[in-house]
Amino acid sequence: MLQSWQRPLILTHARTDGDALGCMIAMRSILRALGSNPLTLVFDVPSSVYDFLTDDEPLTVLGRDMNRDALSAVDGIVVLDTCAYAQLDPLADWLRTSDLPLIAVDHHVTHDLPTDVLLLDTNASAAALVVYDWARAMDWPLDLTALTALFVGIATDSGWFAFGNADARTLEAAAALTRAGVVPHELYVRIYQSERASKVRLFAAALESLELLDDNRVAVMHVARSAFERCDALPTDTEGIINEPLRIASVDVSVLFVENENGVIRTSFRSKQVANVAVIASSFGGGGHVNAAGARITGTLADVRKRVLEKVVGRVPPATGE
Repeated sequence: MLQSWQRPLILTHARTDGDALGCMIAMRSILRALGSNPLTLVFDVPSSVYDFLTDDEPLTVLGRDMNRDALSAVDGIVVLDTCAYAQLDPLADWLRTSDLPLIAVDHHVTHDLPTDVLLLDTNASAAALVVYDWARAMDWPLDLTALTALFVGIATDSGWFAFGNADARTLEAAAALTRAGVVPHELYVRIYQSERASKVRLFAAALESLELLDDNRVAVMHVARSAFERCDALPTDTEGIINEPLRIASVDVSVLFVENENGVIRTSFRSKQVANVAVIASSFGGGGHVNAAGARITGTLADVRKRVLEKVVGRVPPATGE
């Protein structure tokens, strides 16, 4: 199906992270090698730490580089690293009415997007790992751009192989990509040691708000709009903040509230191996993994914080089961 399309549209979730971006860049490279002319469309500009992946050819940003009229030229859709309308909100209504064939590649538990083909592997540490396995199964060509992008996706979604999802399969894929020419240390420096000063200031502002609740088991932080202005930071600069409180031995769950301009509070959840935060996120219309999930909740920062913590403090579900 994929190889029959001439102008496929490649989509991923809003607030494109390393896994989503890695999937997109790799898929674009693969499709071009197969003879098609893909349109890689994002809803916002990814974090600048990933610029090295797009320096030669930036991604197309909806509303900045093109509008919906250009979508009339596409003949198929590939959705990567999500299968949920909520994460595709800028085009959710268009997707609901589109009759184009759609393939989705994902590793998240939550999915409500109708597909013609769903490549779903909830055991995969990253969507990029599913794309990598797919490419190998099909014997598709992977140039250094695709190899690098896939490594970035796998490494960032496994916390540079420190998270519980970094299993043997993940490490074997990373080793194979390294043998093929990827240089992990160079990528680590580019992603984790090339931050703008404004992002570090934003981390500091978030940590200043840190509270420990529930016998120091739950860590809570927030980033208000004023913090972005004060630190001269961007919304993408919040990536990674959620993981910082997990350094504390007693903390099982970390919750981060980020105030957006549109009255929506982006709420992120992370846990160690003892709590299922996907259950909490899904109760607010979000989703994700057992140990990493999120939701977009309408309301004030204070109101959303109160509503969420009522479901977290003293009520964190066990990690076993879905």
